[in-house]
Amino acid sequence: MSLVKTASMIVLLTLVGRLLGFIRNIYVSDLYGTNMEADVYMLALTIPATLFLVIPGAINAVLIPTMRGILEKKEEGQARLLYHKMLTLILVSFTVLTALGIWLSPQIASWYGLTGIKAEMTAHQLQLMWPSVLFIGMMGLWASLVNAHEHYFTPTLGTVANGAVVILAMYALVPLWGLDGISIGTSLGYLAGALVILPTLRKLGYRHRLALNWRQDEHMRSMGERVIPILIGAVISQSTVFLERGFTTALGDGKVAALGYANQIAQLPMAIFVGAFTLPLFPLLSSYVKRGEMDLMKDTLQKGLAYLLVLLVPVTVGLILYGEPLIRLLFAREGGAFDETSVAWTQWGLAFYSLGLYFLAARDLLTRAFYALENTRTPVTIGVVGIAIYIATAYLTAPVLDHGGVALSMSVSALAQSLLLFLLLWRKTGRLVKPSFVMTLTKVLIASAVMAGAILALNPWLSGLQPIFHLLIGVSVAVALYGVSLIVLREELAKEMIGKFTKRFARSKQ
Repeated sequence: MSLVKTASMIVLLTLVGRLLGFIRNIYVSDLYGTNMEADVYMLALTIPATLFLVIPGAINAVLIPTMRGILEKKEEGQARLLYHKMLTLILVSFTVLTALGIWLSPQIASWYGLTGIKAEMTAHQLQLMWPSVLFIGMMGLWASLVNAHEHYFTPTLGTVANGAVVILAMYALVPLWGLDGISIGTSLGYLAGALVILPTLRKLGYRHRLALNWRQDEHMRSMGERVIPILIGAVISQSTVFLERGFTTALGDGKVAALGYANQIAQLPMAIFVGAFTLPLFPLLSSYVKRGEMDLMKDTLQKGLAYLLVLLVPVTVGLILYGEPLIRLLFAREGGAFDETSVAWTQWGLAFYSLGLYFLAARDLLTRAFYALENTRTPVTIGVVGIAIYIATAYLTAPVLDHGGVALSMSVSALAQSLLLFLLLWRKTGRLVKPSFVMTLTKVLIASAVMAGAILALNPWLSGLQPIFHLLIGVSVAVALYGVSLIVLREELAKEMIGKFTKRFARSKQ
């Protein structure tokens, strides 16, 4: 399956999954807006949501290169034995982690700086969500194993199953148990996301057995050595989420929820495009490194970075200029708790989150390149630098920009980390990008400027329309102008993407 075809499939499934996630947050916003209950839910969700970003990625980063090496040698029996050992390790360790989390939930709530009823409510919701951690661990193992065989459908389908189960559980459980029903549904959603992968594992010939003799295994030892710095790096990179909660909690009730809604919108293009390109690219990068084909590895990395430029720069412009009608369309309902203050607070956070979209994507892709080189320490070091930059920026900007300064800190930190990773990888492997990359960047900026001018010119004419019509007309014109501008500027990637889409559409009509 080609990179673009695989990416298209992942984009589609991820989009459906994220839309289901929006429906969940629409439900929460209708019930609680930016009130204390919404803050409590967002605070409790931080741990499973963060571990969902950390754990599968860490397992993926160490298991895929190891499995690819085994599979390329046609050692299928060794691959199955390695799976049995990993299954045992993850079952035991994540069960213990879940139990500890339930026990320590009150202490964790206090770490957010919470007291009184808000702390008690957050601790209770945390206890209901902690089983998610075990399911996330299993999902990470099973998805990585399937990805090592270059199968991407069912792991991505897991996001759809997750969202669908959460929505069904909310409508079934919230009338009975209120906020508890949403938290229980969250855990059930992660369970569903894991179970969807099982048929593919069976089709590939894997059976679920326990193996306790993993301590003397060379592959397990190698993965253990590599996963520790990866986990440290992932925890460091995601610790900004917890810092964000701490900074924002101090700004008053409702700001945590506002940033939660804004971040979900900003994460949609991240999940779609970053997932679409890092998932299929990582096994390719690992294979090229294993075979010593470094020029192919660098060419593939450049193409991934260039694709992300073409896709994410216009998205950044669109989110900043169309933030208000988009937020109204998604969350504001007549009679709901999401009021004008909620709209304004969410829009303010979204504008600053949007500035960091490309840099977050580039950071993740460059980190995968280091993992393919089996260098896990450099991303950890850069992550520590990113934390320091985040804290400094938040302290400087939050007093002036309120919760917008907290969101801006995330973008500034991502910018610094991606630049440092790029320079260090260049130093290690030689020149990473060719002049064509700079040309792509220039053309994307020009096309985005044309698009932004059109949006600003149209907004006075469209602002009186309902949000859905405002967005449909404005986004259609903006996308068309952006695409035409890239074609006029003779951007090859744009022609390639449009050509592949046209061919697929033509085949679907036959």
